[in-house]
Amino acid sequence: MKRYIFTLLAASTFYLSVFSQKPPMKFGKIDRSDLEMQYYELDSSASAVILCDYGHFNGNTLEFTRLLRIKILKKEGLSWADKVFPTVSKSNIRGMTYNLDNDEIVEEKLKPPSIYEEKVSDDYYRMRVAMPNVKVGSVFDIEFSHFFIPAEWDFQNTIPVKWSELVLEPTPYLSFKKNFFGYEGLYISEDNRWIGKDMPALKEEPYVNSIYNYITKFEFDILDIHAPGLFFQSFTTSWDAVAKFLKDNSQFGAVISNSMYLNSIAQEIKEDYTTDQERLKAAYEHIKSVKWNENEALYASSSSLGYVYKKQIGNSSDINIMLMQLLKIIGFETYPVIMSTRSNGILSPISPSLQKLNYMIVYANVNEKPYLLDATEELLPYYLLPKRCLNWQGRLIKEDNTMWIELNTPGQEKESMEYDLTLQEDMSLKGTLRCERFEYAAFDFRKKYKEFNSHNEFLEDMVKSMPGTTIINSRLEKLDSIYFPVVENYEVVIKNQIDVIDNEVYLRPMLCHQIKENPFKIEERKYPVDFAYPIDRTILLKILIPNKYEVLNKPAPTSIKLPENSGSFLYSITNFGNAIQIVCKFSIKKSLFLPDEYVILKEFYNQIIKKHSEPIIFTKI
Repeated sequence: MKRYIFTLLAASTFYLSVFSQKPPMKFGKIDRSDLEMQYYELDSSASAVILCDYGHFNGNTLEFTRLLRIKILKKEGLSWADKVFPTVSKSNIRGMTYNLDNDEIVEEKLKPPSIYEEKVSDDYYRMRVAMPNVKVGSVFDIEFSHFFIPAEWDFQNTIPVKWSELVLEPTPYLSFKKNFFGYEGLYISEDNRWIGKDMPALKEEPYVNSIYNYITKFEFDILDIHAPGLFFQSFTTSWDAVAKFLKDNSQFGAVISNSMYLNSIAQEIKEDYTTDQERLKAAYEHIKSVKWNENEALYASSSSLGYVYKKQIGNSSDINIMLMQLLKIIGFETYPVIMSTRSNGILSPISPSLQKLNYMIVYANVNEKPYLLDATEELLPYYLLPKRCLNWQGRLIKEDNTMWIELNTPGQEKESMEYDLTLQEDMSLKGTLRCERFEYAAFDFRKKYKEFNSHNEFLEDMVKSMPGTTIINSRLEKLDSIYFPVVENYEVVIKNQIDVIDNEVYLRPMLCHQIKENPFKIEERKYPVDFAYPIDRTILLKILIPNKYEVLNKPAPTSIKLPENSGSFLYSITNFGNAIQIVCKFSIKKSLFLPDEYVILKEFYNQIIKKHSEPIIFTKI
């Protein structure tokens, strides 16, 4: 990209921009009223407000400048003082924090130690900024500039935006496309100038892949760069053009073809394993020995991965390119799949984009069966993708074409809990709990368990989520065997789940698993509910009660199904002599529910909450 910049700067002396628009604010020139503001009138719940966000692209110098001003209103808003800005080239940046001290405005400059520039690739950088002395009541300015237009411009955010303005001067040297997203309309929309005014905060609801998919914004992609008589370079006119750019890139296509460093391990795998399935698994597990540095990336960190392999640590692209290389040497048909992760937003099916891509995984054909592979998570089996990768569609790159491929998984979040309890004289329940967790539920458990320093520390955290429960003994099975379910065995004493009123005993049958609050609260949802993968949860409880008690009343059985069998809830309570058996089965069979299905899904949870709240009543004989 640098050579394009230099060439265009040389060519731009022949072009004079006449576009002029007065900025809505200037760096360092703030209103005292902004510092005195105690709350934002249009949203008193806001923890912070973007007072102004102004972006300007100079068609003559090809420089983009952004000035951002934010007011902190509550303690929860302090996180806005630590910002990350993606840019397409190195940036010049400055900042200033303003506070009122004894009725005087005190200014503090952003200093170089609080600015960190990360080079992700030749054409992509991240600027991390930590603003100084920001507290409740502060206002701060951040101004930075870089070459070319930004990858996107947000008119809306998760906090209110009072004013957001974007000006893109015309230029003869760049052709680009913009895609509009979101549900809030713009205040001004002209050929080269757009304004969002009094934009409400977009509140994040549960089960959404990324809230930033639904804010009002523009996404940009450069179609081509051209300097008359000097050169022409096409970028994102089609997905095939995107693929060609990546194939020619020194940190993508050129890296993939350089795999000699893996020849010896490939030979070992072929000699030690006979079936294709065994070889696939062995290659995957071997590459997982390279530790992921938590950096999600489309591009490799080096033009040759031999050094990364030797260091045993790399970004996600390093690791997955290594996996693809190793599988190819072994003899499998493999291709890269380029994509956007859940937190980064979905890819547009009609608009090719290079800027939106931030990740790659591996497609492998094994005995005519396709696999999507990602070797970054040491606790995942090869046939499951990390949740961040389950984001609708990716683009598979073959030698001569590209094609869409669904980013789905054969796995689910499955768990089964079985209690065997006896009612004690003190109204506590004593007995055993056995829990089996499969696939994504097992992965989540293993990953969380690894965060604790000891088993006792894990148990201490566990009982925090199970009020009134004491764990007497515990034993875990298959914890280190990621291709098997995790099995948990506990001896427990459970208190605070039974109330005695006069001669009647009220038992809350779902114990600590009772769903008390609906995750879906708003009346209407404009974006999908995304569970990522199917959910299957079964709870079985057997409770022995002393002979001196008899069941007086128990909740009626319930069976609820969502349309097209996309989810179900089965609940039944039976008693045989002095034994009470409770069965609760909950399942979500599809991962994505569209906005017009929201009301039904919300009511589905309402019915579960109602049923879970009904007690079993028994009395002394």
